[in-house]
Amino acid sequence: MTMTTTPATTTEGETEGARVEDVAAEETPGPVVGAEPGTGVATKEDGAVVENVGGAAAPSEQQPLSKNAQKRARRAELHAERKRARKEQEKEAKAARRDAQRAEFHAKINAMSEEEKDKYFTERKERLDAKRRDAEAKREAKRAQLSSEYGCLIDCEFSELMTRPKEWSSFAHQCRYLYERNCKAPTPFKLTFTGVAGEFGEHMRRSIGGYDHWHVISREDTIAESMSEEERASLVYLTADSENELSTLEKGKTYVIGGFIDRNRHKGLTHTKAKELGIAHARLPISENLKMTGATVLTVNQAFDILTRFLEFGDWSQAVAAAVPQRKVNSGKDANASEDAEAS
Repeated sequence: MTMTTTPATTTEGETEGARVEDVAAEETPGPVVGAEPGTGVATKEDGAVVENVGGAAAPSEQQPLSKNAQKRARRAELHAERKRARKEQEKEAKAARRDAQRAEFHAKINAMSEEEKDKYFTERKERLDAKRRDAEAKREAKRAQLSSEYGCLIDCEFSELMTRPKEWSSFAHQCRYLYERNCKAPTPFKLTFTGVAGEFGEHMRRSIGGYDHWHVISREDTIAESMSEEERASLVYLTADSENELSTLEKGKTYVIGGFIDRNRHKGLTHTKAKELGIAHARLPISENLKMTGATVLTVNQAFDILTRFLEFGDWSQAVAAAVPQRKVNSGKDANASEDAEAS
């Protein structure tokens, strides 16, 4: 039995059924003639492309981002926008402070008599000249580092052992503290960095804005690549696993510090490397001069600080005490408790 349906009319005089048929007619493609060989692209009689029949997605199509990726992109965009706004605010605030200081200065000068102005500008010139002399002395001290008779090499060839970017950033900060300490030391070291290359080198330069302006020797290649056997003869690798205790620091020697974040998970690493390269090795006399809590693991800048302090004091006990943080020092109470436990 055949059923007929009378389409409902609309206010515009058009039937809903007619609209459905029109839409269906628009969406229904014309007759498909065939597909181009090897492409899976079907065409109409007039040659227009209908669809990609059974083929791979067209190269121009891009896969949509996942929801998590979209969230990350939005967060990154929001962070960048906030950073730009913050910089703009800081710039405006700085300009406002500068204008206020300039206005205050002019008001102060205008309120002075001629004698007071002469005295003020004379004293001001003396202060500025003194600051310039101090700045030049600091620059000269930094330049003098490169001619120091004592050398220190930071071996940065362990970057793959550190997690990125967290430990890379921590190590970069340690290097900055190390360099700042060397600039202030009465007797600085001639600093050399090896293995500052690739992604690690780029991260170092991003983390330390002025790294390329440091008065140091920075090398992308390794110790084995950049130094001959004769040059390696002057190296002393500092490693806690060495059986040789470092008694003093000698002129003409370069003391090597392993450049990585050591959380006591790379035991024997630097000792093994020193032996493989045929380099002399020694350990800092830390346990002989200070009781520490836990393992005697120091950061790169703390190990370097011990060296600079020894050149300053000439005594390992004072050097270690000045360089090692108090939180790592075993208090007398803990020491007595451990002695009582051993006695029992």
